[in-house]
Amino acid sequence: MQGGQDGQSLYLTIDRTLQYIVEKELAAGVRQSGSKSGTVVMMEPATGRILAMASSPGFNPNSTRDYKPWQWRNRAVVDSHEPGSTFKVILMAAALDADVIRSSQSLDCENGQYVVSGKTIRDTKPHGFLSVPEILKYSSNIGMSKIGVKLGRERFHQYLRRFGFGQRTGVELPGESRGQMRPANRWFELDLATISFGQGIAVSPLQLTAATAAIANDGKLMRPYLVERIVDGHGELVEQRRPELREQVVSQKVARRVAEMMVMTTEEGGTGTLARVPGHDVAGKTGTAQKADRVIGGYSVDKRIGSFLGFVPAKDPKFVMLVLMDEPSGKSYGGLVAAPVFSRIASQALQHMGVAPTRKESRRHLEPLAEVPPLQDAPFRPKGSGSGNMPDFKGLSYRQVLSSMEKSGLNIRLEGTGQVVEQSPTPGDPIGADEEIWVRFARLQ
Repeated sequence: MQGGQDGQSLYLTIDRTLQYIVEKELAAGVRQSGSKSGTVVMMEPATGRILAMASSPGFNPNSTRDYKPWQWRNRAVVDSHEPGSTFKVILMAAALDADVIRSSQSLDCENGQYVVSGKTIRDTKPHGFLSVPEILKYSSNIGMSKIGVKLGRERFHQYLRRFGFGQRTGVELPGESRGQMRPANRWFELDLATISFGQGIAVSPLQLTAATAAIANDGKLMRPYLVERIVDGHGELVEQRRPELREQVVSQKVARRVAEMMVMTTEEGGTGTLARVPGHDVAGKTGTAQKADRVIGGYSVDKRIGSFLGFVPAKDPKFVMLVLMDEPSGKSYGGLVAAPVFSRIASQALQHMGVAPTRKESRRHLEPLAEVPPLQDAPFRPKGSGSGNMPDFKGLSYRQVLSSMEKSGLNIRLEGTGQVVEQSPTPGDPIGADEEIWVRFARLQ
């Protein structure tokens, strides 16, 4: 009778310090936002090494009977979701690479309303003509849907496959999701428009992170991996994993141009200003997506996913990271619930990695421009609501005004940053149906 054999040891790509930071900040973010759950994936773009991966709430695999079966999963790999506006960077890269748009041109964003196949696509605030970089900065659903039409469904579908969507990444974990992506010949006019801003397609957090890592890596898509090496019971190396290049998805020039556009998202006027990291340029994109409701057969009125996807430093990325908050309570914008978590994790991670700041700055607190999910059942009201009186916004912060907008349904034009110093109509006045509503912010000394 033969005796037992020593087992093999797995050495992972996970950095335990980064993993600790991610788990700590993710749990805090889930608590603060009142989210149902949260997910973070951090990946090294040049190699595909997964540096950290966490879900909150988690579970202890040594005592699974203390948890329900639906909790026994790694959400970053097993779950899929409609990505919302974070998906816009993928279309932007594809369209520039296919040369159907130029970063110097402008598109008409139809003053906030655009009808496609009987459905109204909406933007957060009305815009006329926006340049291609501004379309990404202000996260215009209308602008992106028009870019999607220029690219066309066949080419768009081909680029999505090249970026890895609709297929497993091959990471060494069980139960990986392919996501959901229909064949191009089953995309109708409205499908092309909505997929252009991340609705009507489902992706896993790992897929989305890996695809964005290709943009951070000069257009090169790497296969994500978690196992660094395998060593036998005698200390002998059994297998050493190496970075694997899957494809040059877009050109280096296009990838760097898209990265520059993504930096604009975290600058003043963008949707991701709370993701800023002192001393570093952050390339990123926010997302706020309505969740599908299988009971009513459409999109939920109040259940959303807020996310932030980005990499830092923008010109020499050390990691790409996705922060996803599922069903946050109250405020649901990715720029408010996910971007701050990205900032806290990224700041600590760069210090741990010894990455020196590239510029000096006294960081200003910039409130993000909010995103509104693209398709809603409520009618779009570009001016006054036609009912009720004007609230008193004097002295309120950008975030407090956004919260009031979300509760009241008012569409308010926001100008400046800081606290409200002026508004129209004046507090208590009735709001007319054709009356424009605006507030102006300023820094108080």
